[in-house]
Amino acid sequence: MIARLWATAGAVLPVAAAMGQDKGATVRVSAPVIWAFLGYPFEAGSMIAALCACVAVRFYVTQSDRKAHRWSVDIPVSALTLLFTAGMVISQRPEPLWALMMGTGIGALGAGIIKIALTWVQRVSGPLAPPQE
Repeated sequence: MIARLWATAGAVLPVAAAMGQDKGATVRVSAPVIWAFLGYPFEAGSMIAALCACVAVRFYVTQSDRKAHRWSVDIPVSALTLLFTAGMVISQRPEPLWALMMGTGIGALGAGIIKIALTWVQRVSGPLAPPQE
């Protein structure tokens, strides 16, 4: 009987000592890393995913149709698609998967962005008048 009491105490004492040292367990919740550019906050993971997808698509388009593209056109169009992608991520704050899809789509649009933007400007401000001489 005494041996059983000592065995139980020997098992309980280390557990009680360990519980006494634990000041309180906390649960850590992960949160996305937030960066800011010119005062606009955005999730870093979404921005990286979108910009990498946009660069990859622009590189693919440039390499796949080498004769039709010139660097003097591809560089400004690629810069424009990167800026539109960054603007969409900042304004929409999508999850990384949707940011990846957004970057791919905007990168594939390429020069079509200019036509879309011109149509939008004409709709908002009326048709642009030709220059008068």
